Amino acid sequence: MKRSGGKIVLLVLGSAVLPGLGHVLLGLKARGGALFAVVLATALVGLSLEPRNLSAATYEYGRTYLLVAAIMQLLLVLDVFTRASRRRA
Repeated sequence: MKRSGGKIVLLVLGSAVLPGLGHVLLGLKARGGALFAVVLATALVGLSLEPRNLSAATYEYGRTYLLVAAIMQLLLVLDVFTRASRRRA
C-alpha cells in the first residue's frame, strides 16, 4: 500500500516547518522527539556563539553550528520523504 501524493507533501512540509514533526506524524514519536531536541540544541548553541557579531572570537563557530543545524533539518526532510514514499508490505 502506497501513501497518496498529498499525504507525502503534508508530511514533508510538516517536517520542513518543525524538525521531527514528519517523523512523529509517521508514528515514529521517539525518533521525532529526539531529532527535534538535537536540531534545536545545535541551533541554540550556534545562536549563543554570536554568529552575527563579526568581531566576536566565536563568530565562525556560531555560523558553523547554525549551518550544521540547517543541514540536519534538510536531511530530516529527505528522510521523511523517503520513509513516506516507501511501499509497505
